[in-house]
Amino acid sequence: PGGIGGGSGLGRPGASGGPDGWKKGRLNVAELPAGQFVSTVLLVRTGTDPEVRHALTFRRSVSRWTHEVTEGRRELALSTGEDVRSGTARGGDGEEGALPYMDNIIQRTLLPEMQDEAVNAVIHFLERGDAFDPVAGDVFSGGRRRGSSEAEMSVACQALYASTRPIFMALHRLPRGGDMYLSLATMLEHAMLTFISRMKQRVGEVCHGKAAFALLEDQRGSPTPLSRHMEQRAAFGMFQRVHSDEDDLDDAGPADAGAGRPSSAGGGILPLAPPEGDTSPRRTSRSSSSSETGRGSFEREVAQIDVLTKFDEPLQFEHSTLCSDEELMRAACLANSLLTVAGLLDGQLGSGRAAGGWGNKSSKIKAIRDLRGAIRTIRHHGLRVAKFCRVEVLIQTARRMSQISMSSVLQAEDAVRLPSCVNSLGEYLTISGDNIRESGGDAVAAYAFSSLEQYIPFYLMQSARIMAGGARPITMNGIESLDRTGSVLYRDLKGATGFEGSFWDEGAAAESFEGSAVFVSLMELTMGDLEDFYRENPGRFSDKDYALMFQFSGPRRRGDSRRFNLLKSKLKTERRGG
Repeated sequence: PGGIGGGSGLGRPGASGGPDGWKKGRLNVAELPAGQFVSTVLLVRTGTDPEVRHALTFRRSVSRWTHEVTEGRRELALSTGEDVRSGTARGGDGEEGALPYMDNIIQRTLLPEMQDEAVNAVIHFLERGDAFDPVAGDVFSGGRRRGSSEAEMSVACQALYASTRPIFMALHRLPRGGDMYLSLATMLEHAMLTFISRMKQRVGEVCHGKAAFALLEDQRGSPTPLSRHMEQRAAFGMFQRVHSDEDDLDDAGPADAGAGRPSSAGGGILPLAPPEGDTSPRRTSRSSSSSETGRGSFEREVAQIDVLTKFDEPLQFEHSTLCSDEELMRAACLANSLLTVAGLLDGQLGSGRAAGGWGNKSSKIKAIRDLRGAIRTIRHHGLRVAKFCRVEVLIQTARRMSQISMSSVLQAEDAVRLPSCVNSLGEYLTISGDNIRESGGDAVAAYAFSSLEQYIPFYLMQSARIMAGGARPITMNGIESLDRTGSVLYRDLKGATGFEGSFWDEGAAAESFEGSAVFVSLMELTMGDLEDFYRENPGRFSDKDYALMFQFSGPRRRGDSRRFNLLKSKLKTERRGG
């Protein structure tokens, strides 16, 4: 655009832009009415178009300038002895001030427009059939950036963030008192509650009727003991920290529980530190003594899912109660989208983390707490779906491994072969891992696969117990097949969880897989070798497992449970005598 006094025509006609022309142009500009100045000078020189949102952009500067002018007039009145209450000292010239003028525009024009845009945009995208589905370009075309650990949010979550972000920005530009501030906060809450209503419906469509969800919540919607124990694992705490500030895990007071945030008993975010010895990511160092704590945490969780751990025959589930690959991708996308948008909205809320940051009036504190409560509700449902994904992976793993004891390769005499279900499990781990990472990101995949390095050896030992119980005979090749199964599944699982940010625990994996290999090897020992092993390692396995091995008739021994009882009594006598 031409300069003032030049091509703009604001200076003396024919002015060349020299010193005289410039001075006259500035005088003419100073005499322009406010509306003409803005439209012909300010917007032209800044290269912008007139929009009502500019009222918010300039309001803070105008407010500061107005305050400085008022204080200057007051000081001048005091220094000259003029009555500070007089119209001249207060600047009472009969004209409307800039600040009231802008506030009038904001309240009557801008706020209604912002409200319509926010609510209508959210509703428009929520009505789409793919509102919460993985974005097609990201999932099916490899749209995720190479090396990125984040997956794209669903269109509904993107719309919620994009439509409410201008309102959050406006919230911080308005005075911390007054009707406009509370009106904006109420507007934000309305948009988020509209989103939450559809979000809950979508969570129900994804989870209800599935076997994984039945293990997490009862018919009344209350969390099961398994759900509560899952929240006490270190992997859950680490997963929360990926998607939220650590402050969010600690600053939830009693007032928050009544502001829309689910309590910890209801499966919300737990304000507790994870056990030091629990499953941890590879980047976290852990001492050897902490492994016992992790084992105890794992055993407490296992105790809540007998249906998946104490199987004596292949687990049977109705096909409709298990997730297909597409359904698991949708669940992973939903979990990641809800947690991501909750974190973004909480970041936009900014300094509202401290209620005192908006003043001490109870109405303003309640407005901010209501907003935080809505954000916590979104995050709570994201965590519910993430736990659903983890239990679904556990069910699929247990279902395949429960078929090992029924495989005919365990009775093979001619060669060592792997059960077909082992190859099926390896393929599932690889495919589902890739799908979850693409649709839900690395964090959701890391949590969904957490503790499998403990569960798979546990399931393998359960298969060995079934065979040792005499349900079906087993040959030396069959025992070798069980041993190779552990090695193959270790390789497959490590490959599926080898991405950056995985919760794979090398220490727990080594301990668990070594324990299952030793347990399987007991089946091929002679009775004398088995007795020697028990003498040297009486606490390696439970008395129940040792009794099972002593009564097992294998390729190299005939079972005799009395020998275990005699040996156990003999060792007790020796320890007393020592």
